[in-house]
Amino acid sequence: MVLKTTKAKLYREKDMFTFLTPHHPFASQTLRLVAEASQGGGDVFEIARCCEKIELGDKDNWENEWISLAQKTEGWAHSALEKGHEISARNYFFHANNYWRMADVFLQGFDPRRAKYFSKSQKCFRAAVKLNGPHSEIISVKCGDEEYDGYYFRPPNNTDEKIPVVFLIGGADAYAEEIYFSGRQVLDRGWGLLLVDTPGRGSSIYLKGIKTRPDYEVPTAACIDWLLERPEIDKNRIALMGISLAGYYAPRAACYEKRIKALVGWSGCQNILTDVYEHCQHLQPTIQRLLGGVSDEIARKELREFVVKDPDQIKVPTLISHGTNDTLMSVEGAKMLFNGIGSEDKTLELIDGLDNGGGSMHCSHDYWARNVPEMLDWLEDRL
Repeated sequence: MVLKTTKAKLYREKDMFTFLTPHHPFASQTLRLVAEASQGGGDVFEIARCCEKIELGDKDNWENEWISLAQKTEGWAHSALEKGHEISARNYFFHANNYWRMADVFLQGFDPRRAKYFSKSQKCFRAAVKLNGPHSEIISVKCGDEEYDGYYFRPPNNTDEKIPVVFLIGGADAYAEEIYFSGRQVLDRGWGLLLVDTPGRGSSIYLKGIKTRPDYEVPTAACIDWLLERPEIDKNRIALMGISLAGYYAPRAACYEKRIKALVGWSGCQNILTDVYEHCQHLQPTIQRLLGGVSDEIARKELREFVVKDPDQIKVPTLISHGTNDTLMSVEGAKMLFNGIGSEDKTLELIDGLDNGGGSMHCSHDYWARNVPEMLDWLEDRL
């Protein structure tokens, strides 16, 4: 009887670390990876086996296991490449990119390991991009004295016709190499996809020290300038999509950047101070780092400027999708942003999980099979 009780207890403790019903940061971060794995950003079974080796709450154990899987997967990629199997190598590099990212998740501040793991992740992703064909490009975008790294993808079957394009901006800790898997389905629609490490994100913060800024319309305009130099882009069909914290970045830019013809907030945020920083205490160190490694006092002062001040100036069709149980970004902030938007064509989709059994959490990672196609269907009707 004692043996059975012990086994049951061990099972319950291990079952706590499940990405299907996450109640711990380890599980939530894994759920995010699993969603991306559904789009080529990893293998669910490898992810599950990796999680079985991780003791819940042990951050060193977490880091080491993801490094081990990243190194092993990267080794498979190089082996496949040596044998001339480029498609397999590409897929392994894509997986390894995301596994390196996972090793970084719980590091604090400007730990030098962050830049190290990011560089390994970026190297894997770029190796995959080079194997992905001529429709995938490594790019850079200049904005004043700054230069941002990024990627531009054209649909593989692109003809000489002008195509729509989606500029997808990532959130606080999401860099261009990761959000490819968030936006990859854009290419299935025959559209272009632009990913750029704008201020405070990815290579800009990890390698160049370019901190985030409230006036995100400035780097956004530079990215739109870059797009309009591409002859295949239809300038009347440029959409802006922001995921996670970019639920602030994208709407803020859309208030002033009139070349955008449609806006999607994959989460919504009116005011980063109240809707994120004060709403989710465990994100405060992350936000402080994005601001350049400032104190709580300075962060609160600077974040007063991170507000969508003129939402009534957003006149383009707008969709905001937000989980009602989002513990990272306040659903009330999403509602406030939506109510202030000036467009006559606007939709607020609040996903409560009651009818569908999922989607109520941040970015609806457990509901991508429905949520992403629905967002892109909405966008397709406008583009």
